[in-house]
Amino acid sequence: MALLGLVGTPPLAVFVGKLTTATAAWDGGHAWLAPVVMLNSVLSLFYYLRWLAPSFSQPDRGATALPKPNGSAAWPTAVAALAATASLVIGISAGVLWTVVDGIAVI
Repeated sequence: MALLGLVGTPPLAVFVGKLTTATAAWDGGHAWLAPVVMLNSVLSLFYYLRWLAPSFSQPDRGATALPKPNGSAAWPTAVAALAATASLVIGISAGVLWTVVDGIAVI
């Protein structure tokens, strides 16, 4: 989920950041920078696919299974799930969050 976020996949939080950056560059008179931001996202996809592709491939038949984590080793899974959920929630609710932040900044 983190790698998809780094690419800028909607509706994750990094997508909102990349879109905001490209929009600010366009509105600020640096229109050439907006396509550079988007091209960088596309190019990074090829790098991250090298990491994502093995996640979806079939395991080797001769490979040994990894041991299942005990209770004390389960916290990395919980942290990863929490981070993925937070990225998704922030990405979906970005419009509301921008309104709140903009209202606080005006005060």
